Amino acid sequence: MKNEPSTVWNPSSPQAALPSPETGGDGCGPTPPLVQALIEYNHLQRRRYHVPAHAGFKLLPAAWDLPLDPYCYDLTELDGLDVLSEPTEALLAAQTQVAQLFDVAHTFFLINGASVGLMAALLSALRPGETVLLPRNVHRAVLSGLILTGARPVWFLPDRLPDWGLWGAVTPAQVEAQLNAHPEATALVITSPTYEGVGSDVAALAQLCLARGVLLIVDEAHGSLWPFSSALPTSAAHLGADVVIHSMHKSGGSLTQSALAHLPKGSRVDPVVFQQCLNTLQTTSPSYLLMASLEATCHALASPDGQRRIVSLIEQTQSLRDTWKAQLNTFRLFDGREQQIPFCDPCKLYLIHPYEAGDDWGPRLEADRQMAYESASPYGVLYLANLGLQSEDWAYLQASLLEEDDCASVSDATASPVRASLTEQNPAVLLPDMVMLPRDAFFAPGERVTSAEALDRIVKETVVHCPPGIPVLLPGERVLPAHLPFLPPQGLLVVSDALHAPV
Repeated sequence: MKNEPSTVWNPSSPQAALPSPETGGDGCGPTPPLVQALIEYNHLQRRRYHVPAHAGFKLLPAAWDLPLDPYCYDLTELDGLDVLSEPTEALLAAQTQVAQLFDVAHTFFLINGASVGLMAALLSALRPGETVLLPRNVHRAVLSGLILTGARPVWFLPDRLPDWGLWGAVTPAQVEAQLNAHPEATALVITSPTYEGVGSDVAALAQLCLARGVLLIVDEAHGSLWPFSSALPTSAAHLGADVVIHSMHKSGGSLTQSALAHLPKGSRVDPVVFQQCLNTLQTTSPSYLLMASLEATCHALASPDGQRRIVSLIEQTQSLRDTWKAQLNTFRLFDGREQQIPFCDPCKLYLIHPYEAGDDWGPRLEADRQMAYESASPYGVLYLANLGLQSEDWAYLQASLLEEDDCASVSDATASPVRASLTEQNPAVLLPDMVMLPRDAFFAPGERVTSAEALDRIVKETVVHCPPGIPVLLPGERVLPAHLPFLPPQGLLVVSDALHAPV
């Protein structure tokens, strides 16, 4: 063995004091199923190499932290606490201060996740029938925006890294070609970085969009640490984008479901319009626990202690990468620099095993070694290097992969041809046969058919697997033979009306 992993359970973890996963007690009857599931999952004692970035540990300064019992702080829009939909007091001050931390013109608190920010961005930028340019790897929330706006999507394929099963960057050449082919386009929406950390040249894309009068919306959900460190790629918020979305819980460490929408300096989106769009979508009963977590996390990341944490995170990640690169013989670690990708997040640890599918070895390591991953696919497994990881978590991850690498057998080559086959057949890399606008298909009469009966039919629902939430099929698209293996077992909702609105 190259290294000896530490013990799995960390007694300093806040989960160590959890009650035993028992049913009944106190005369209340059986424990409700979701409560039971949460208790049982924590008692699995898995190390958290996934979102949210706090990994189960408190990252905030003690003076800003809320007590263990959240109920006394679970308040609503009362006198002195302001109103999220029309902030004038505490929430206005909070959002203004966070905007200053990010060096943007306006920041909006999102308590329905980054998804609601994407939907609001589309709703503020597009009108029914207008054209929006979209790479095929956008998040499913963009579809909701298409349904809300009635906009016409024009799809194109960003770069693809077939050996890794990953989406690459959206290139300036691709965008320029789409702008030339569709001079009527109103907006461009991109995901940068991707789920696995691949970023695009946003500055170049912003110049192209500005010259054509096209709004640029950047889903930077997975790059929420980028504005806080010069060692990471520059945030789209400082490169000319009109709207930028950050999912702070993913890598910043706030509570799940808390996120931010920014209108950077020079944005062509009206902040009053954006607020109205958010008011259309967000709850009128926002969680003050989520908003307080969001605010405190942003201030903590910008503080001297937060900056030290980020520096340490990047240094530890690089050390881990260097060790794996030098000692792994079978596993392969994705490195953006080796792929000539200039904008890449080093804290996304994506590994492939050439002789075993990721959705085989990832779950196996989680069960055997208590290493909870972020996602697993037939291609590879994604682990996240998070701010909340403790020193023993880093040591354990490094040593466990080296141990597994020692044990790997190069004689089992069954997974490699499967992965190559999936690369060719994966419908996510196909441009869709779009027959109806998503909004029209969504509201059209429909019926549920079996997956086999769905071939050549027009879908009414979204077929998507989360994470990362990239759709395989969207309303208005025709089911092709390549889609069939990916359809849900319960069948599919399809359009029953033979009269279809033109695209």
